[in-house]
Amino acid sequence: LQHIQNPSGGFGGGPQQLSHCAPNFAAVLALCTIGTEDALEVIDRPGMYRFFLQMKDPCGGFRMHHDGETDTRGTYTVLAVARLLNILTPELSEGVGDWLRQCQTYEGGFGGEPFNEAHGGYNFCALAGLLILGEGSLCRVERQEEWLVKRQMRLEGGFQGRTNKLVDSCYSYWQGAAF
Repeated sequence: LQHIQNPSGGFGGGPQQLSHCAPNFAAVLALCTIGTEDALEVIDRPGMYRFFLQMKDPCGGFRMHHDGETDTRGTYTVLAVARLLNILTPELSEGVGDWLRQCQTYEGGFGGEPFNEAHGGYNFCALAGLLILGEGSLCRVERQEEWLVKRQMRLEGGFQGRTNKLVDSCYSYWQGAAF
């Protein structure tokens, strides 16, 4: 993992690849799981903080990578890693809760960005992001619960990720975790 950390901050998916919030999240979690002093020293916290500030979009969310999409996945991965590394500052979190709140749809679930369809993975990321920020009260909880309950299908017993879609095993994780 040390070889996929970029000098400018953050981890890429492989050697000499662009820093990206998804593999960055995975790399940091892997190093924290190892938990040794050597593993934890691999993480360049100041570089990570610089990378996160570069990924912050003026709307309040975070981009997945340089010139990438701003969505609740990028936002959640930044917030989770920043919390783990104790670098979640007011500068980093400013406006994020309000942006995440805007991602909750009329159905009650959260989409990847404002005005998108509610989706299981994005829903978990938005909800978890609000909880990390201590701003869970920005979620319309009753609507959220109603949306989640309606995602469990009677015949299969599993969860669908979006309205009128098939059950998918991964959504048992995302939807179940949101509960």
